[in-house]
Parts: sequence; C-alpha cells; structure tokens
Amino acid sequence: MKKALIIIFLIVIVVVGLFSTYLLYKLGSFFSAEGRYDDTNLNYTSVLFENKSDINAFNEGYSESASCPWGFEHNGLDYFFNNGSNVIAAAPGQIWEIENHEGEGNNKYHVRIWIRFNKSTVLGYNFEPWTTKEADRNKQISMFKVKVGDWVQEGDVIAEFLQCNESAHIHFDIIENENRYCPKKYFSLDGYNLIMELIHIYHPTWELCYP
Repeated sequence: MKKALIIIFLIVIVVVGLFSTYLLYKLGSFFSAEGRYDDTNLNYTSVLFENKSDINAFNEGYSESASCPWGFEHNGLDYFFNNGSNVIAAAPGQIWEIENHEGEGNNKYHVRIWIRFNKSTVLGYNFEPWTTKEADRNKQISMFKVKVGDWVQEGDVIAEFLQCNESAHIHFDIIENENRYCPKKYFSLDGYNLIMELIHIYHPTWELCYP
C-alpha cells in the first residue's frame, strides 16, 4: 500500500512539474531572441501595411473608455485591409501561436497570429474576415505565409488578407506583462508618422489613443 502511494505521489509530482513547465513556456519565460534583433525594448514598431492604398478605412484606434470618436473602449488598432493585400510584421519576433476563435453574429470566425518579441511582450494580429462561414476562416489560414516557430523581421510578409465584408479588418494589439497599453510608446518615429498619416486621411483630427 505504501509503495502504491509513493508511486502515485511521484506521478503527481511529474505531472505538476510538466504542467508548470508548459505554463512557463506559454508565458515566454524560456524565450530568447538569440541575438536575431534587439529585444531589450520594443520602441521601433511600424505599421502592418506596405502601402496606404492597401487600407480602405480607419475606424478604431486605442481607447480606455467610451470618451473617444468611436464611442467604446478598444484595446488595439484596427486595420481595414483590401482583399488580397499583404500584411507585414510590425516588429521582429517568433511566431508563437496561431489561435482560432469562434464567436457569434456576423463576425463568427477569425484567427489570431501571436508574435513574441521578448519574454514579456507579444504582438497580436487578429484576422477578422467578417464571416459566418468556417470555410472562409480556413481560406484565410491558407493565405498565411508563416507557421508556428518561424522568425520574422519587421516588414516581412506574414499573410495576405481575406476580405469577406466591408467590416473585415485586422485587430492589432501589443501585450506587455499581460496588459495592453496605448501602442504609441512602442512605435518608432517613422512608424508613428506613418500610422498618423493613415488615420488623418480619414479623420484629420483624430489621435492614435484616447484615455
């Protein structure tokens, strides 16, 4: 009986250890850029598009309350790409996860590419083709140019965009230590100027972020 209890105890210890290791891995605790780029401070992010003509609207920036032009809290930036446009990496990193989402309503199926920059910071590219058809999401996935484990540099093409509806867009956000912040601090000067030029095409008085 005692021997059986010892075996059960050891099995529990192993399972707990493996699960803890997996959680630490998912949280990026073991991540290293291995000298591929400067990962000490993300302050050189750029935009997701190659040309401003690839974008057909800008409807939502970052806001922490409803006191903003779009009237609701929004924790990222929405890029309204034209169908078939290239989507590029805003910063370097490793393709960490490709995550399927299934919601409700007209925007039922979408898929997110997570790119890890360093141990504490990941960038999310949520492809929302605005569709109720799972086949459309599968088509969007087939238009990805990267897979989990790949390394990308800023400006590399990570996908072509599938636009199923005029509301289709990519929701882009940056998560640092499990929190989302106004992305302005992460942009390079050139990158910030590019995103503001895009915004002001559609809304000349808008800011990137609102408290």
